[in-house]
Amino acid sequence: MRRGTLLLLFLIILLAAGASFVVFWPHVDSGKPLYGVNNPFTTVLGLDLQGGVRVQLEPKPGQANINHDNMEVTRQLIETRVNSGLGVKEPSVRLQEGAGASSIVVELPNFSGNQQDALNTLLKTGKLEFWDTGTSGGLQQGAPFDPSQYTQYNPGGKPLFTGNDLDPNSLSVGQDPQTNAFLINFQMKNNGASTRFGTFTANNVGHYLTVTLDRQVVTSPVINSAITGPGTIQGKFTQTEAQQTVNILKVGALPVALQQTSSEQISGTLGAETITHSILAGIIGLSIVALFMLLYYRLPGFLADVALVLYAVITFAIFKMIGVTMSLAGIAGFILSIGMAVDANVLIFERVKEELRAGRLLASAIEIGWKRAWPSIRDSNISTMITCAVLYAFGSNFGATIIVGFATTLFLGVVISMFTAVVVTRTFLNLLVPTGVINHPALFGLPADVRPSVKVAARRNSTV
Repeated sequence: MRRGTLLLLFLIILLAAGASFVVFWPHVDSGKPLYGVNNPFTTVLGLDLQGGVRVQLEPKPGQANINHDNMEVTRQLIETRVNSGLGVKEPSVRLQEGAGASSIVVELPNFSGNQQDALNTLLKTGKLEFWDTGTSGGLQQGAPFDPSQYTQYNPGGKPLFTGNDLDPNSLSVGQDPQTNAFLINFQMKNNGASTRFGTFTANNVGHYLTVTLDRQVVTSPVINSAITGPGTIQGKFTQTEAQQTVNILKVGALPVALQQTSSEQISGTLGAETITHSILAGIIGLSIVALFMLLYYRLPGFLADVALVLYAVITFAIFKMIGVTMSLAGIAGFILSIGMAVDANVLIFERVKEELRAGRLLASAIEIGWKRAWPSIRDSNISTMITCAVLYAFGSNFGATIIVGFATTLFLGVVISMFTAVVVTRTFLNLLVPTGVINHPALFGLPADVRPSVKVAARRNSTV
């Protein structure tokens, strides 16, 4: 037996053990962890299966820029904030037209944690502004800011710099090496803002540079020297607050200021019965495919069934580890990928059987059969992955989160199925080579007279 085959078998066993731990080991939420060891991964269910929270956001009164286009831009920015900062996936953020002003309805699946603080983050307009407040003293963090008191330093009562002047790629959360306080790293854009900022700070050493967010003071430090490169925004941030502020600044300010008018918990639109039916459908589908492979391909079919079970466990483990949201559409993509997972096995087995009928030895038949089946396996799976990528892009751009979930699970399933078919099934087949199992053609679904001789096999191998 080849040394590489034993090494692959060992890696497959380790992979199966790790995946089984993620899928089957008890999680702390389900009771006491087994032997005191906790499984940190949970299954993330979608809004249709588990429910969540629904929030209605309406424009604050007195704004002159409330129109359909600005509300749609606001909706898109709210959706981006949710995806990047709240730790939930497949949210529903839609624009709701009414008899009066439009509103935005946000539905967040499986939303937990300090919900009100996180929702308040969504409501922040996100207008970051830099002001010169002179030499009289700094302003207290969190205090409201009145630009009319500092018009002598800020012509026209307008900020000297805004969040639009920041380079989004430079925004990150950092820590002060001396105090360990959390801060925000930033740098101005290279379109002239960086030069203007350097000139301003060089000419106003000793002045207070007050940074406000939605006209509330974030920090008000003294300018000690010219800032020509990266800078920091320091305040009494927690790590979560600093990260939320960074997310807001990266997304950009909302064109319409919003206020929360209602909030309620909602239950899943489909519920536990649908989950049960989906699991049952997956078990039935897996069982039918496994039975077909066993009856038609005999021993190789049994090995494919083992690989198929391993595929299902590995795939679901990856779903839990990376936090894939299992909505009904996502479950459908997963179940569909189970049926597609045997495609590569069928192609490989048929090629191997052809080589065995031609008189080759088992080792040669496996090697040549796999090489001849690989182009078809590669092309069919790549075409499916391209389709998934198109569906994912379509769903992301048009807010169709159901399509995104389906495309994600199907794409991951196809990728993992290629691994299990090409690596796992092939390794299992190679384990049969030294056993002499080819002396029993019925185990491969072949006629009893298919018994390749060493001479015939050697002669045929020399022509390959």
